[in-house]
Amino acid sequence: MGQNSKLKRASKVRARNKDKSKVRAAISKKKEFIPTIYFDESGNTGSNLIDDNQPVFTLASCVFSDFEARKLIDLIKSKSPNEVHFKNLQRRQSGKDAIISLMSSNLIEPSRVKISLFLKDFMIISKIVDILIEHMMHINGEDLYINGRNIALSNMLYYCLPSFSNPETVQAMYKSFVEMVRNQDDVSINNFYLAAKEVKASTKEVELQRNINLILDTEKYVYDALEDIDKTSLDPSIPAVFLHCAQWGDIYSKGFHIVHDDSQTLEKQKEIFARYMDFTQDEKEYGYDRRKFKLPLKGKSFRFENSMDHIQIQVADIIASSFRYWAAAKVLNNEDDYLYQELNKLDLDKFIGHNKIWPTHDVTPEALGTVHDGGINAADNMPDFLATAIPNPNVLKS
Repeated sequence: MGQNSKLKRASKVRARNKDKSKVRAAISKKKEFIPTIYFDESGNTGSNLIDDNQPVFTLASCVFSDFEARKLIDLIKSKSPNEVHFKNLQRRQSGKDAIISLMSSNLIEPSRVKISLFLKDFMIISKIVDILIEHMMHINGEDLYINGRNIALSNMLYYCLPSFSNPETVQAMYKSFVEMVRNQDDVSINNFYLAAKEVKASTKEVELQRNINLILDTEKYVYDALEDIDKTSLDPSIPAVFLHCAQWGDIYSKGFHIVHDDSQTLEKQKEIFARYMDFTQDEKEYGYDRRKFKLPLKGKSFRFENSMDHIQIQVADIIASSFRYWAAAKVLNNEDDYLYQELNKLDLDKFIGHNKIWPTHDVTPEALGTVHDGGINAADNMPDFLATAIPNPNVLKS
């Protein structure tokens, strides 16, 4: 090899090493950075998960500087001096084009934005599995979370129940389950199991009847199952915020501050979040497979603010609402809609990943991405964390 070739190769190696050093330095700097994460939601009807007009809930969280957020809002070209809202923009063609302009920005990318997507009626069947069937099986020595069997069962029931049973009786069972969790009294409990029996009676498929029996068999355990279930536990905003906090913590190991648009439900849950953000406890991993997460959550403060005071919340509103609009159009078979079609060109799935409570036809661990690889049962072990948790005072006072 000639002298010039050796020098060129050495120069390339030095350049590559320099680039690698820059990447490592950037990653290290990011881990030391303590950002403010801004949250907003769309389509939240609280514990009322049966709403034909709003079948989808979304949560968006984002990390943007004031300058970056202003650049994004400036793409809207809004005449409003104070605040920009998706619900106002979507009413006219120019507003729809402005939404697409913002969502198409190169600032809107997965390292800056996290999304959770919930199909509300699927959340009902997943909660029937989680609150009732998983509890019964746990008492009898089985772990339904291993290999994602809870997800597989939810998928199967969601698609099969209305296909092989009377759809109206299935909807009645869903509604009675929501009422049972909300009220937790003898009347609502009795109504739920009567509705489940009617679903079974309308089902001719023997194998599906056996699976409906799993629901019916939980009746003897129901009071115990509901004992520690909060009446707001069907509100999707609570698990969505928890998940986002866990995921942002993987990026910002030194912690982050949370600013959420005003939310009465979440404000009532502030103390439980303060306990999950107890930094006096050692970090520990919970759960199985792709569903693993770490406690304590790394939130350093948790404030609820008016979106007029934070332009980043306005950005989060447009992002969350765009995802909700896009997903709802799929559910409502409204795919000829202009705004849906333009949003659909933006590869929105890349933001969501597994951050969704959404049915699929997958039932095997391989297809679900839930092949067991060790770990600990989160439902069993998180109470131990909470039992000794000292509420983070900065979260409570903020």
